[in-house]
Amino acid sequence: MTASRLPSHRFGAMVPVMTWMTILAVAGVLGAFVFLKQLNSVTEEAARDHLRKGAKVIDVRTTQEYGERRLPKTINIPLDELKQRIASEAPDKETVLLLHCQAGGRSGAGTQMLKGMGYKNVFNLGSFERAEKILGGSGK
Repeated sequence: MTASRLPSHRFGAMVPVMTWMTILAVAGVLGAFVFLKQLNSVTEEAARDHLRKGAKVIDVRTTQEYGERRLPKTINIPLDELKQRIASEAPDKETVLLLHCQAGGRSGAGTQMLKGMGYKNVFNLGSFERAEKILGGSGK
């Protein structure tokens, strides 16, 4: 069978290459988000123990998100400002830091960023709702 006689209804021919590339890109982004969300996640019990011992809770959402709804006793340092501002809030790299955001992805990325800067005790609380449950406070 020559190339001109191949059936035109093959599965690969039905879906344009760009569509496959888009699907793979979206899947990759979603996979990375889930990975970041789970990265360095802390159990509720361990988080509460850290809080009793004086851990700092960093909300890495934007200033606008923080202004709309925040948890008590949290410090807002947006993710894009974290590298520049963390030393003023936590000069001791042994300080226990619990990060959270809206869904858990940014706090996962922030956790990795701080570990890369030499912070030893950084954990991802995850989403706002999970942090609210652990902190026992109502978001305002």
